[in-house]
Amino acid sequence: MAQTLAANVLTVPAVDYLETDDLRTQRAHWVAALAVAMSAAQLTTPIALVLVGAAGALAPAVGFSQRAARRSVSGYLMVDADVPTIGGAHEDWPDAPVSYLYSPTAHALNVNQARLRGWHVVSMTDAGPCTVTDAIAAVVPTLL
Repeated sequence: MAQTLAANVLTVPAVDYLETDDLRTQRAHWVAALAVAMSAAQLTTPIALVLVGAAGALAPAVGFSQRAARRSVSGYLMVDADVPTIGGAHEDWPDAPVSYLYSPTAHALNVNQARLRGWHVVSMTDAGPCTVTDAIAAVVPTLL
């Protein structure tokens, strides 16, 4: 079961995948599990979505799931995240402002893509838990 840590903050448990699931199926299960957890938690809008690492590539799908559930996404915060591909099903994304936090361990291509897309890009000195938490706490209020 998902756990609400504070107002509009939700942690989602890991999804159990079958050994035969391909990456596309695993991603679909993750997005669905997140959408169900958000519905069950009865979060109020607006919602800022924080996506870390590989989850960043799924930002358009997560955003679409929230629009389908009639929950408004006020912004996306990507942390050392993979950047979604352009075009296709994602051409109408982003549907809200995007901020990109990156540490020295972030992939340079993702950081450059964030800059080229005109997102708010913020450098962090390291990827330590305190640094990341402080950076998220500073940026999220600008997205709500």
